[in-house]
Amino acid sequence: MPNSSSTSQANITGSETASTSYVNYVEMSAEQEYFLYELETTDSGSMGLVLRAIYDTGDVQQFARALQQRISHYDKNIQKVCSFHYQSFVDAMQELMQLKEQCQDIKDETVQIDAEIQCISQRLCAKKQEIVRYRKLMKNAKTAMDQIAVCLPVLENYAKLQELMSNKKYYQALKTLEELEHTHLALVEKYRFTQVLAKSMTPVRLEIKDKAYSEFKDFLENIKKVAGRIGKHASKDTAEQHSFGVTDAERARKIQEEARKNASNVEIEVSADGSIVKKNVSPKRYPQAQVEDDEQVSAQDLIDFTPVHRCCQIFNVLGAKEEFEQYYRQQRREQCGLVIEPSHKMNNFKHYVEYLDEIVGFFVVEDQILMTQSNLSTAAEKDKLWDNALLKIRHHLDARFGGCPDVEMMLRMKKVILLFILTMKSYGYAVAPLYELLQNFRDQYNEILVKEYCAQFERDLDKDNYTPITVNSEEEFRAVIRQFPFYKRSMEQEPFPRKFPFSRFVISAYTQAKQYLIGCLKFMDNLQLNTSAVDDTVRRCANVLLGRWAGILKSFVYKRLSMIQLVQITINLGYLEKSCESLGAFITSKTSGEEAIGTTSHQVVLSEKVFRDVRSEVEQQIDECMRSKVDEIIELSNYDWELPAAAGQASDFITDLIKFLLTTFQSFTNLPSGLAKHVCTQTCKHISQSLSDLLLSPETKAISTGALDQFSLDVMQCEMFTTRCPVVGVDPQTLSMTFADLRQLLDLVMSSDWTTFNAEYGKDHAKYLRVKASTAIVVLEKMIEYERKSTGFFGIARGDRKRLLDTIVRQLKLLEIQ
Repeated sequence: MPNSSSTSQANITGSETASTSYVNYVEMSAEQEYFLYELETTDSGSMGLVLRAIYDTGDVQQFARALQQRISHYDKNIQKVCSFHYQSFVDAMQELMQLKEQCQDIKDETVQIDAEIQCISQRLCAKKQEIVRYRKLMKNAKTAMDQIAVCLPVLENYAKLQELMSNKKYYQALKTLEELEHTHLALVEKYRFTQVLAKSMTPVRLEIKDKAYSEFKDFLENIKKVAGRIGKHASKDTAEQHSFGVTDAERARKIQEEARKNASNVEIEVSADGSIVKKNVSPKRYPQAQVEDDEQVSAQDLIDFTPVHRCCQIFNVLGAKEEFEQYYRQQRREQCGLVIEPSHKMNNFKHYVEYLDEIVGFFVVEDQILMTQSNLSTAAEKDKLWDNALLKIRHHLDARFGGCPDVEMMLRMKKVILLFILTMKSYGYAVAPLYELLQNFRDQYNEILVKEYCAQFERDLDKDNYTPITVNSEEEFRAVIRQFPFYKRSMEQEPFPRKFPFSRFVISAYTQAKQYLIGCLKFMDNLQLNTSAVDDTVRRCANVLLGRWAGILKSFVYKRLSMIQLVQITINLGYLEKSCESLGAFITSKTSGEEAIGTTSHQVVLSEKVFRDVRSEVEQQIDECMRSKVDEIIELSNYDWELPAAAGQASDFITDLIKFLLTTFQSFTNLPSGLAKHVCTQTCKHISQSLSDLLLSPETKAISTGALDQFSLDVMQCEMFTTRCPVVGVDPQTLSMTFADLRQLLDLVMSSDWTTFNAEYGKDHAKYLRVKASTAIVVLEKMIEYERKSTGFFGIARGDRKRLLDTIVRQLKLLEIQ
């Protein structure tokens, strides 16, 4: 840039170059100077904005002249800088040309010297190699002539030894070495070379020993490679022996194949005259499935145990039998640790199967070695190795698979572990801890199942319509009967549509319970548990599920549910309790067979009491719901307590209340009789108490005779309802007694029968036995207050009326004190 050129020149010369600072010309305005400054300093992206501003000013020609002047000014500065530095540039180029000529001379001399050295070195190396070759020839010839006569047998045996070593026949080489040392070397031991040869035997022994170790390591590596295949075949043999994992269809197919193979080659026909004729026919050949090569051999045929036997023989000759035994055990312990340690990629079912197959293969090989080479390992050593491995196997399986949330994966893994147990047990290994592991998995599996079915139970609760099931045809009726054990003789004669007392939720819960029990039985299959243990375990699981469901129901009823929902839940609970017996029979049929139903005694019984707390809670909620609804209706009463005369009919809120009671109590048809009667009685008692509270409320200061008449008419409607209550089993006389207290109070006040009340108060046969003096005082004072407010109170005979009422109040207060 011009600015940077000026700065550089200023640093070199100090002051001789022209300055590149901006020079203001006479004809250049400040605005043009600003535009030039912006063009020189701004980036290319903003240049368009500057040019646009120049064109917007309109004086483009003047700006072009100013720009040309600025360009001319910079050209002059550049020429001055170039003129100043030109002589230095020429001098530098001349020095470089001189330096180039000197470098070329040095290079030519170096190449010439190198060529001379290379030529001399080649002649020297040739002489040296020739000298070495002649010396070797002389030495070899002299050694051969001196040794060949007396040492030919030694050399032959040594050559044989080398040949055997090169052919990796180490045991034969060791035998030749023994023969060479003890037989041939003794004849030529006076020669010095024999001593050297004798000393060379020790490295040969060490080499044979190292090669034996190497061969044994190769054997161990081979074991590691084929351990999975060996374990797979061993597990397959065990599965076939125990019919493990074979379905009924596969078992039937195998029986049919065996029957076809064993069938006689005789065909029987019936002749025209009815006699039986036998014909010999050629046997039919059925195509056989191709079998893989690996499946045609046993597990022991997959690996060659010759290296182990050869190593044992070699170390016996070397006198290092114990050393090899210790080495073998150490290597097997290390290899066992590697096999037991799972890989980091165990993230699917296949990896678990391969992991257990490798462990099976390892211990099958160990068992085979113990059978063929009992000196290498002992039964105690094998059991110790297995015990240590067993602890780690259990830990790894529990750690890597213990938190599995997938039920199907746990079932598959249970089968694999069970097959692993049976396989190891068939080879004599202790497997009790693995059964404990399966027990833990079973508890975890059952817990996962419980959570799944509890979640489904909650969903069924939320989506249930809480309406009795209605069927419109015989097919629908039979479908419901098949799904849930319900029997009612009269129902089959009823016309369609027919109604079941329970909702769809009951069928769903019963079906889910059976599926849960089937799921529990799947995990216990082939666990070698007796029928009683399986039965009791499944019953415990069923009790756990029912208990969890009861807890969910208990939490569910705390929600703001309608009366219809609460009533239907109570009915459903009753049928769920009754279904426990059918669930028990279902469990027995699955564990002991259909013929054992009703004959087997169980230590664990399905508990029908798990829903008792829920039932109590629902009943309490029904009571509270009824009281709440009654309170809502009574709050709408809006009595005019100074009504001059009764309306001649019941109040609107009483009519609504009775309609509500009729509708609600009619829905109690399928409720338990005791609960329905209890709710009905408690509701009538609450109505009576609420009406009494309304009459005796402190907010009501005065009551007219007309208001009392209307209130009495409303109470009479309630009493009439008790005589025609739709709840079956309720005694109308007993139910009407709930309003007896209120009725006697109203009769006493309205008839002013104070003389009888005072005379019989406190006696068992009193007419107004249920009326308390304090209650009568409250109502009477409210009536007196109304008469005091009325205009006719101080009319004719007002003194007598006032004195009479005051006397009655004083008498009632005396009775209250007694």
